[in-house]
Amino acid sequence: MSGRRAKHEMAAGTVAISPAGIDCGADSEQSADILLIAVEPRQFALASAESDALDAELRECLSGYDESLLHAAQLLALEDAQGYPRGPLFWNEAASRFIDRLLVRHTSRPPRASRGRLGQHALRRIRDYVSAHLAEPIEVAALAALAGRSSFHFSRVFARSVGMTPHRYVVHLRLQAAIQHVRRGRMGLAEIAAETGFADQSHLSRWVRRVHGVTPSELA
Repeated sequence: MSGRRAKHEMAAGTVAISPAGIDCGADSEQSADILLIAVEPRQFALASAESDALDAELRECLSGYDESLLHAAQLLALEDAQGYPRGPLFWNEAASRFIDRLLVRHTSRPPRASRGRLGQHALRRIRDYVSAHLAEPIEVAALAALAGRSSFHFSRVFARSVGMTPHRYVVHLRLQAAIQHVRRGRMGLAEIAAETGFADQSHLSRWVRRVHGVTPSELA
């Protein structure tokens, strides 16, 4: 990995981690079962942002062991092999748990924020503002002002830092809030849509299906 080589006996459950952009390979003198999981960098960036770990970077690992990460990976592999019997929503949530374990156990933070990226404090202000104004129109200019940047520059920096555009991030937070309301079962879909900033019940339903592959009634 990245010009380094290690030779050792690999125990069952051994984990190797290669961050994006780093060349790696493996040779074995005997047969072995290998489970390879690739994480989309944009999904990793979003998970980092949501965990207050903006700019978190995966640590290279030639050989290690992480039982909880292994079990999360095996669950994903089993779902894939069986044709996703529990549906796309279960898959999405299982994948999110896998990424969360990577973040908690296998990342480090740079000593200072990278240039050309959003800072954690700015992102927290933006997230709090959106959460407090879900039912209202939210303009990119208002979010840019919270970060102290022009709208054009802000949109580029935000997408680079969080893995999605500001508009898509607003929809993401609205969808999270809507799903929580649906699972609590205290409000109808039309009321939830109005409460979380979707145009109407159909608009909310389309986003739920687009992101999670299910209808709102299947979220519970």
